[in-house]
Amino acid sequence: MEIKSKKNYMIDFFKDEKNHNREFTLSEYDSEVKKAYEAETGTNKIYTNRTPRNLIRYGDPDLDGILKRTKRGTYIFHPGEKFVIKKSPFSEAIKKKIKKRDKYKCQWCGKKETKLDILAVDHLEPEASGGKGVYENGTTLCNVCNNRKKNLKISSFGLNMFKKYLEKSKINKDEKGIKFLEDIIKVYNKHNLS
Repeated sequence: MEIKSKKNYMIDFFKDEKNHNREFTLSEYDSEVKKAYEAETGTNKIYTNRTPRNLIRYGDPDLDGILKRTKRGTYIFHPGEKFVIKKSPFSEAIKKKIKKRDKYKCQWCGKKETKLDILAVDHLEPEASGGKGVYENGTTLCNVCNNRKKNLKISSFGLNMFKKYLEKSKINKDEKGIKFLEDIIKVYNKHNLS
């Protein structure tokens, strides 16, 4: 019997015709892959959550089709469609200018760039929403904050950031900060920007 890689169990989920052209949640996918893996190996210890994101971003030669995200935590597989690699439209020169403008610090948590922790330049308005790779649409983020932002709209990311700062202000008993951040969050709510 041929030994399958963990990746093959995940790819098999998409090759199954019942999963073609229908939406499924990340938890459905995780459950089905773990069942198949456990049936053949005796354990369900397989980490699956990153695979859909990676398939959307990088595709896979073993997958005849493309995976798309329809909304947060929900995906659809389209068999037969060809995967096209999207490259960041930020030129290296623009990335350098953005990092310099942002003082080589993550614009959310303040982490500084080091030789071991290289910061990313990401779109404020995502490419998928028509955001361009121009200086005005770039921001510097550490890997942790960049991963948090990846699947959020800019308004959701901003709201989450202000809520996080509000929590810190309450812990630090910073009354001015609390009032300011509560006012900002009210504006988000007033305009349904969540």
